[in-house]
Amino acid sequence: MKLSISRETLFKNLKYAQAVVEKRTSIAILSNVKLVAADNQLTMTATDNDIAIQGKCEAFVDDNGATTVNAQKFFEIVSKIPEGVMVNIELTDNGNRMAITAGKAKFSLACLSAEAFPDMSTVDGGTSFTMSGNELKRLLSKSVFAASTDDTRAYLNGIYLHIANTDDGQNLRAVATDGHRLAQVDNTVPEGAADMPSVILPRKTVGELRKLAEGEEQISLTITEKKIQAEAGDLVFTSKVVDGTFPDYDRVIPKDNNANMDVSRRSLMAAVDRVAILSHEKSRSVRFALSNDNLLITANNPDQENAAEELKVNYGSDGLEIGFNARYVADIGQQAEGDDLQFCFKDGASPVIVTDPTDNAALFVVMPMRI
Repeated sequence: MKLSISRETLFKNLKYAQAVVEKRTSIAILSNVKLVAADNQLTMTATDNDIAIQGKCEAFVDDNGATTVNAQKFFEIVSKIPEGVMVNIELTDNGNRMAITAGKAKFSLACLSAEAFPDMSTVDGGTSFTMSGNELKRLLSKSVFAASTDDTRAYLNGIYLHIANTDDGQNLRAVATDGHRLAQVDNTVPEGAADMPSVILPRKTVGELRKLAEGEEQISLTITEKKIQAEAGDLVFTSKVVDGTFPDYDRVIPKDNNANMDVSRRSLMAAVDRVAILSHEKSRSVRFALSNDNLLITANNPDQENAAEELKVNYGSDGLEIGFNARYVADIGQQAEGDDLQFCFKDGASPVIVTDPTDNAALFVVMPMRI
Protein backbone atom coordinates (compact mmCIF):
# COMPACT_ATOMS: atom_id res chain seq x y z
CA MET A 1 0.00 0.00 0.00
CA LYS A 2 1.33 3.40 -1.00
CA LEU A 3 -0.62 6.64 -1.23
CA SER A 4 -0.66 10.41 -0.75
CA ILE A 5 -3.55 12.33 0.78
CA SER A 6 -4.21 15.86 2.01
CA ARG A 7 -3.95 16.34 5.76
CA GLU A 8 -7.43 17.96 5.92
CA THR A 9 -9.14 15.10 4.11
CA LEU A 10 -7.42 12.48 6.25
CA PHE A 11 -8.11 14.34 9.50
CA LYS A 12 -11.82 14.82 8.76
CA ASN A 13 -12.48 11.12 8.23
CA LEU A 14 -10.11 9.88 10.91
CA LYS A 15 -11.82 12.12 13.48
CA TYR A 16 -15.03 10.08 13.17
CA ALA A 17 -13.19 6.75 13.12
CA GLN A 18 -11.10 7.24 16.26
CA ALA A 19 -14.15 8.33 18.28
CA VAL A 20 -15.70 4.88 17.81
CA VAL A 21 -12.66 2.90 18.95
CA GLU A 22 -12.54 1.82 22.59
CA LYS A 23 -9.47 3.31 24.23
CA ARG A 24 -9.06 0.28 26.51
CA THR A 25 -9.76 -3.15 25.06
CA SER A 26 -8.23 -6.59 25.49
CA ILE A 27 -8.65 -7.26 21.75
CA ALA A 28 -5.73 -5.45 20.10
CA ILE A 29 -7.25 -5.11 16.65
CA LEU A 30 -10.28 -3.26 18.04
CA SER A 31 -7.89 -0.43 18.96
CA ASN A 32 -7.02 -0.11 15.30
CA VAL A 33 -8.53 1.57 12.26
CA LYS A 34 -8.66 -0.40 9.03
CA LEU A 35 -7.21 1.30 5.95
CA VAL A 36 -7.97 0.10 2.44
CA ALA A 37 -6.37 1.89 -0.53
CA ALA A 38 -7.73 1.19 -4.01
CA ASP A 39 -8.91 3.08 -7.10
CA ASN A 40 -7.63 6.43 -5.80
CA GLN A 41 -9.73 6.09 -2.67
CA LEU A 42 -8.84 5.49 0.96
CA THR A 43 -11.50 3.70 2.99
CA MET A 44 -11.19 3.90 6.78
CA THR A 45 -13.21 1.67 9.12
CA ALA A 46 -13.29 1.56 12.92
CA THR A 47 -15.37 -0.60 15.24
CA ASP A 48 -15.73 -1.68 18.85
CA ASN A 49 -17.74 -4.75 17.79
CA ASP A 50 -21.00 -2.99 18.65
CA ILE A 51 -20.77 0.08 16.43
CA ALA A 52 -18.72 0.81 13.32
CA ILE A 53 -18.08 3.79 11.10
CA GLN A 54 -16.68 3.73 7.60
CA GLY A 55 -15.55 6.73 5.58
CA LYS A 56 -14.25 7.06 2.04
CA CYS A 57 -12.08 9.89 0.75
CA GLU A 58 -10.05 10.73 -2.32
CA ALA A 59 -6.36 9.89 -2.33
CA PHE A 60 -3.53 9.45 -4.80
CA VAL A 61 -3.02 5.69 -4.62
CA ASP A 62 0.16 4.29 -6.16
CA ASP A 63 -0.15 0.75 -4.75
CA ASN A 64 -3.39 -0.85 -3.59
CA GLY A 65 -3.38 -2.50 -0.19
CA ALA A 66 -4.93 -2.87 3.24
CA THR A 67 -3.77 -2.80 6.86
CA THR A 68 -4.78 -1.69 10.35
CA VAL A 69 -2.98 0.70 12.72
CA ASN A 70 -3.68 2.09 16.17
CA ALA A 71 -6.46 4.62 15.69
CA GLN A 72 -5.58 6.93 18.58
CA LYS A 73 -1.89 7.20 17.69
CA PHE A 74 -2.66 7.71 14.01
CA PHE A 75 -5.21 10.42 14.82
CA GLU A 76 -2.82 12.25 17.16
CA ILE A 77 -0.10 12.22 14.51
CA VAL A 78 -2.42 13.59 11.82
CA SER A 79 -3.92 16.20 14.14
CA LYS A 80 -0.47 17.65 14.81
CA ILE A 81 0.53 17.86 11.15
CA PRO A 82 0.17 21.45 9.86
CA GLU A 83 -2.75 22.23 7.55
CA GLY A 84 -2.05 22.22 3.85
CA VAL A 85 0.57 19.48 4.05
CA MET A 86 0.34 16.29 2.00
CA VAL A 87 0.60 13.08 4.00
CA ASN A 88 2.40 10.11 2.44
CA ILE A 89 1.58 6.61 3.67
CA GLU A 90 3.42 3.41 2.75
CA LEU A 91 3.59 -0.13 4.13
CA THR A 92 7.12 -1.32 4.96
CA ASP A 93 8.78 -4.30 6.63
CA ASN A 94 6.63 -6.82 4.74
CA GLY A 95 3.47 -5.04 5.86
CA ASN A 96 4.34 -5.01 9.57
CA ARG A 97 4.96 -1.26 9.64
CA MET A 98 3.28 1.81 8.19
CA ALA A 99 5.56 4.70 7.33
CA ILE A 100 4.03 8.18 7.49
CA THR A 101 5.84 11.22 6.14
CA ALA A 102 4.57 14.81 6.16
CA GLY A 103 6.99 17.54 5.27
CA LYS A 104 10.15 16.78 7.26
CA ALA A 105 8.29 14.69 9.88
CA LYS A 106 8.51 10.91 9.74
CA PHE A 107 6.64 8.28 11.75
CA SER A 108 6.53 4.49 11.81
CA LEU A 109 3.52 2.67 13.26
CA ALA A 110 3.09 -1.04 13.99
CA CYS A 111 0.43 -2.77 11.87
CA LEU A 112 -1.90 -5.73 12.24
CA SER A 113 -3.34 -7.65 9.31
CA ALA A 114 -6.62 -6.33 7.91
CA GLU A 115 -7.85 -9.90 7.47
CA ALA A 116 -8.58 -10.22 11.18
CA PHE A 117 -10.59 -7.00 11.31
CA PRO A 118 -14.31 -7.67 12.09
CA ASP A 119 -16.97 -6.74 9.53
CA MET A 120 -19.82 -4.81 11.15
CA SER A 121 -21.09 -3.00 8.06
CA THR A 122 -23.50 -5.64 6.74
CA VAL A 123 -27.19 -4.89 7.34
CA ASP A 124 -29.73 -7.34 5.93
CA GLY A 125 -33.28 -6.24 5.13
CA GLY A 126 -34.96 -3.71 7.38
CA THR A 127 -36.76 -0.45 6.67
CA SER A 128 -34.93 2.30 4.77
CA PHE A 129 -35.84 5.99 4.66
CA THR A 130 -34.31 9.45 4.69
CA MET A 131 -34.84 12.38 7.03
CA SER A 132 -33.16 15.71 7.58
CA GLY A 133 -30.08 15.83 9.76
CA ASN A 134 -31.65 18.58 11.88
CA GLU A 135 -34.76 16.48 12.57
CA LEU A 136 -32.72 13.47 13.61
CA LYS A 137 -30.42 15.54 15.81
CA ARG A 138 -33.42 17.19 17.47
CA LEU A 139 -35.07 13.85 18.27
CA LEU A 140 -31.91 12.49 19.84
CA SER A 141 -30.64 15.64 21.59
CA LYS A 142 -33.91 16.52 23.29
CA SER A 143 -34.37 13.01 24.73
CA VAL A 144 -30.98 11.45 25.48
CA PHE A 145 -30.41 13.47 28.67
CA ALA A 146 -33.12 11.38 30.39
CA ALA A 147 -31.54 8.02 29.49
CA SER A 148 -30.17 5.90 32.32
CA THR A 149 -26.45 5.52 32.99
CA ASP A 150 -27.00 2.40 35.10
CA ASP A 151 -25.39 -0.50 33.24
CA THR A 152 -27.51 -3.05 35.11
CA ARG A 153 -30.57 -1.97 33.11
CA ALA A 154 -29.29 -1.93 29.54
CA TYR A 155 -32.79 -1.46 28.12
CA LEU A 156 -32.90 2.01 29.71
CA ASN A 157 -29.37 2.96 28.60
CA GLY A 158 -30.47 4.64 25.41
CA ILE A 159 -33.33 5.99 23.34
CA TYR A 160 -36.41 4.05 22.32
CA LEU A 161 -37.05 4.97 18.68
CA HIS A 162 -40.39 3.80 17.31
CA ILE A 163 -43.56 4.68 15.45
CA ALA A 164 -46.21 5.87 17.90
CA ASN A 165 -49.94 5.95 17.19
CA THR A 166 -51.60 9.12 18.48
CA ASP A 167 -54.98 10.78 18.14
CA ASP A 168 -53.48 12.91 15.36
CA GLY A 169 -51.99 9.95 13.48
CA GLN A 170 -48.54 8.40 13.54
CA ASN A 171 -45.34 10.01 14.79
CA LEU A 172 -41.69 8.99 14.76
CA ARG A 173 -41.00 9.13 18.50
CA ALA A 174 -37.89 9.09 20.67
CA VAL A 175 -38.31 8.26 24.36
CA ALA A 176 -35.75 8.00 27.14
CA THR A 177 -36.13 7.48 30.88
CA ASP A 178 -34.00 6.57 33.87
CA GLY A 179 -36.94 5.95 36.17
CA HIS A 180 -36.70 9.45 37.68
CA ARG A 181 -37.50 11.54 34.60
CA LEU A 182 -38.74 10.91 31.08
CA ALA A 183 -38.36 12.69 27.75
CA GLN A 184 -40.69 12.13 24.80
CA VAL A 185 -40.03 13.86 21.48
CA ASP A 186 -42.09 13.46 18.31
CA ASN A 187 -41.40 14.06 14.64
CA THR A 188 -43.49 13.55 11.53
CA VAL A 189 -43.01 10.07 10.10
CA PRO A 190 -40.54 10.24 7.18
CA GLU A 191 -41.74 8.73 3.93
CA GLY A 192 -41.12 4.99 3.96
CA ALA A 193 -40.62 4.75 7.74
CA ALA A 194 -44.14 3.73 8.79
CA ASP A 195 -43.23 0.03 9.07
CA MET A 196 -39.87 0.42 10.82
CA PRO A 197 -39.24 -1.90 13.77
CA SER A 198 -39.03 -0.39 17.26
CA VAL A 199 -35.44 -0.25 18.51
CA ILE A 200 -33.46 0.91 21.53
CA LEU A 201 -30.39 2.91 20.49
CA PRO A 202 -27.44 2.71 22.95
CA ARG A 203 -26.13 5.98 24.41
CA LYS A 204 -22.84 5.73 22.50
CA THR A 205 -24.75 5.16 19.28
CA VAL A 206 -26.89 8.22 19.98
CA GLY A 207 -23.78 10.35 20.51
CA GLU A 208 -22.23 9.27 17.20
CA LEU A 209 -25.49 9.72 15.29
CA ARG A 210 -25.82 13.26 16.63
CA LYS A 211 -22.33 14.10 15.37
CA LEU A 212 -23.06 12.48 12.02
CA ALA A 213 -26.31 14.45 11.62
CA GLU A 214 -24.64 17.80 12.36
CA GLY A 215 -25.07 20.07 9.35
CA GLU A 216 -26.33 17.29 7.07
CA GLU A 217 -29.34 18.07 4.90
CA GLN A 218 -30.32 14.43 4.60
CA ILE A 219 -29.49 11.28 6.54
CA SER A 220 -30.30 7.86 5.04
CA LEU A 221 -31.34 5.35 7.69
CA THR A 222 -31.84 1.60 7.55
CA ILE A 223 -33.32 0.01 10.67
CA THR A 224 -33.66 -3.70 11.41
CA GLU A 225 -34.51 -5.49 14.66
CA LYS A 226 -30.78 -5.99 15.26
CA LYS A 227 -29.02 -2.96 13.75
CA ILE A 228 -29.29 0.63 12.60
CA GLN A 229 -27.28 2.04 9.72
CA ALA A 230 -26.94 5.72 8.85
CA GLU A 231 -25.35 7.21 5.74
CA ALA A 232 -24.31 10.84 5.41
CA GLY A 233 -22.13 11.86 2.50
CA ASP A 234 -19.17 9.47 2.34
CA LEU A 235 -19.68 8.20 5.90
CA VAL A 236 -21.54 5.00 6.82
CA PHE A 237 -22.34 4.38 10.48
CA THR A 238 -23.57 0.99 11.69
CA SER A 239 -24.59 -0.05 15.19
CA LYS A 240 -26.19 -2.91 17.00
CA VAL A 241 -29.31 -2.00 18.97
CA VAL A 242 -30.01 -2.95 22.57
CA ASP A 243 -31.38 -6.48 22.92
CA GLY A 244 -34.21 -5.82 25.33
CA THR A 245 -37.77 -4.56 25.78
CA PHE A 246 -38.43 -0.93 26.60
CA PRO A 247 -41.00 -0.47 29.39
CA ASP A 248 -44.54 0.74 28.74
CA TYR A 249 -43.62 4.40 29.21
CA ASP A 250 -47.13 5.67 28.52
CA ARG A 251 -48.24 4.33 31.91
CA VAL A 252 -46.02 6.81 33.77
CA ILE A 253 -47.21 9.87 31.85
CA PRO A 254 -49.94 11.49 33.98
CA LYS A 255 -53.31 12.05 32.33
CA ASP A 256 -55.08 14.19 34.96
CA ASN A 257 -52.59 16.84 36.07
CA ASN A 258 -54.76 19.95 36.04
CA ALA A 259 -52.88 22.41 38.26
CA ASN A 260 -50.79 24.41 35.79
CA MET A 261 -47.92 26.79 36.44
CA ASP A 262 -46.45 29.00 33.71
CA VAL A 263 -43.02 30.40 34.53
CA SER A 264 -40.19 32.19 32.75
CA ARG A 265 -37.71 29.49 31.75
CA ARG A 266 -34.59 31.58 32.27
CA SER A 267 -35.80 33.01 35.59
CA LEU A 268 -36.64 29.55 36.92
CA MET A 269 -33.33 28.02 35.84
CA ALA A 270 -31.36 30.87 37.36
CA ALA A 271 -33.29 30.73 40.65
CA VAL A 272 -32.99 26.94 40.97
CA ASP A 273 -29.27 27.19 40.20
CA ARG A 274 -28.75 29.74 42.98
CA VAL A 275 -30.89 28.03 45.60
CA ALA A 276 -29.39 24.59 44.88
CA ILE A 277 -25.98 25.84 46.08
CA LEU A 278 -27.17 25.13 49.64
CA SER A 279 -29.09 21.93 48.85
CA HIS A 280 -28.09 18.52 50.16
CA GLU A 281 -24.88 17.52 48.41
CA LYS A 282 -26.14 14.06 47.46
CA SER A 283 -29.83 14.57 46.72
CA ARG A 284 -29.57 18.11 45.25
CA SER A 285 -33.16 18.56 46.37
CA VAL A 286 -35.11 21.82 46.17
CA ARG A 287 -38.67 22.49 47.34
CA PHE A 288 -41.31 24.30 45.30
CA ALA A 289 -44.12 25.96 47.31
CA LEU A 290 -46.93 27.34 45.11
CA SER A 291 -49.76 29.72 45.98
CA ASN A 292 -51.57 32.59 44.21
CA ASP A 293 -49.18 33.33 41.32
CA ASN A 294 -46.16 32.92 43.58
CA LEU A 295 -43.43 30.27 43.59
CA LEU A 296 -41.12 29.95 46.59
CA ILE A 297 -38.02 27.83 45.93
CA THR A 298 -36.13 26.68 49.02
CA ALA A 299 -33.27 24.34 49.91
CA ASN A 300 -31.32 23.31 53.00
CA ASN A 301 -28.55 20.94 53.96
CA PRO A 302 -27.33 18.95 57.00
CA ASP A 303 -25.20 21.94 58.10
CA GLN A 304 -28.48 23.82 58.70
CA GLU A 305 -27.69 26.23 55.88
CA ASN A 306 -30.60 27.31 53.74
CA ALA A 307 -31.57 29.36 50.71
CA ALA A 308 -34.85 30.77 49.38
CA GLU A 309 -36.00 32.73 46.35
CA GLU A 310 -39.43 33.84 45.15
CA LEU A 311 -40.65 34.06 41.57
CA LYS A 312 -43.78 35.52 40.07
CA VAL A 313 -45.60 32.81 38.09
CA ASN A 314 -49.00 32.21 36.55
CA TYR A 315 -50.69 29.78 38.96
CA GLY A 316 -54.28 29.83 40.11
CA SER A 317 -54.88 26.43 41.70
CA ASP A 318 -54.76 25.33 45.35
CA GLY A 319 -51.53 25.70 47.30
CA LEU A 320 -49.02 22.93 46.68
CA GLU A 321 -45.59 21.87 47.91
CA ILE A 322 -43.34 19.47 46.00
CA GLY A 323 -39.67 18.54 45.91
CA PHE A 324 -37.40 18.06 42.90
CA ASN A 325 -33.83 17.16 42.10
CA ALA A 326 -32.42 20.53 41.01
CA ARG A 327 -30.36 18.95 38.22
CA TYR A 328 -33.45 17.33 36.69
CA VAL A 329 -35.22 20.70 36.53
CA ALA A 330 -32.13 22.31 34.97
CA ASP A 331 -31.78 19.52 32.38
CA ILE A 332 -35.35 19.97 31.20
CA GLY A 333 -34.96 23.72 31.07
CA GLN A 334 -31.93 23.35 28.83
CA GLN A 335 -33.91 21.28 26.31
CA ALA A 336 -36.67 23.87 25.94
CA GLU A 337 -36.25 26.69 23.45
CA GLY A 338 -39.16 29.01 24.28
CA ASP A 339 -39.27 31.77 26.87
CA ASP A 340 -41.60 29.91 29.23
CA LEU A 341 -42.13 26.49 30.76
CA GLN A 342 -45.42 24.97 31.84
CA PHE A 343 -45.53 22.61 34.84
CA CYS A 344 -48.67 20.48 35.21
CA PHE A 345 -49.18 19.17 38.75
CA LYS A 346 -51.64 16.78 40.36
CA ASP A 347 -50.37 16.90 43.95
CA GLY A 348 -47.11 16.94 45.89
CA ALA A 349 -46.45 13.22 45.47
CA SER A 350 -47.32 12.55 41.80
CA PRO A 351 -45.24 12.81 38.60
CA VAL A 352 -45.19 16.25 36.99
CA ILE A 353 -45.47 17.04 33.29
CA VAL A 354 -43.25 19.82 31.95
CA THR A 355 -43.72 21.27 28.47
CA ASP A 356 -42.44 24.08 26.30
CA PRO A 357 -45.57 25.95 25.09
CA THR A 358 -43.77 26.74 21.81
CA ASP A 359 -43.03 23.07 21.09
CA ASN A 360 -46.00 20.73 21.20
CA ALA A 361 -43.88 17.82 19.96
CA ALA A 362 -41.82 17.51 23.17
CA LEU A 363 -43.00 16.41 26.60
CA PHE A 364 -41.05 15.80 29.80
CA VAL A 365 -42.02 14.04 33.02
CA VAL A 366 -40.15 14.38 36.32
CA MET A 367 -40.77 12.41 39.49
CA PRO A 368 -41.05 14.36 42.75
CA MET A 369 -38.68 13.90 45.70
CA ARG A 370 -39.53 13.48 49.33
CA ILE A 371 -37.89 16.26 51.32
